[in-house]
Amino acid sequence: MERRALLSQWLVTGGSLALAGISAVPSFIAAISPALRGRSDHGWQPLGRLDDFPEGAVVRAEVEVPRPDASRALREKGVYVWRASPDETVVYSRNCTDLSCPVTFDEGSECFFCPCHGGIFARNGERLAGPPNRPLDRYATRVKDGVLEIDLNSLPAFT
Repeated sequence: MERRALLSQWLVTGGSLALAGISAVPSFIAAISPALRGRSDHGWQPLGRLDDFPEGAVVRAEVEVPRPDASRALREKGVYVWRASPDETVVYSRNCTDLSCPVTFDEGSECFFCPCHGGIFARNGERLAGPPNRPLDRYATRVKDGVLEIDLNSLPAFT
């Protein structure tokens, strides 16, 4: 092999490896950073008085997400609250389980609809139609001093 061909091959290979390393390091750090941070300490957050959620109704609610940064857009998370009975309250993530598009609840049909791909979920969160292959995600709930609380750590961050 000629010296010129060998040198150009080394330069191409070396440059490619350098570019791969430059792009791989930030990607690797971003991928493992949630594991390094561990679970956030905000955990249980109040959603409202239990009496504010009538039995049998599905109500859209907002929960405040404590954040150390100035991002106002990420400080509120939309959820749906279904008070199935006096003793059972279910809080669904607002995101579809297919591509995380925001679902809406239609009171007439008593179903959740996803506008992205036509996913349909029953009032109990079960999948009825469309591409989603699992039911709506549910938050862990508790009632403390008459206030409904949800555990924000019970679901992944982007649900």
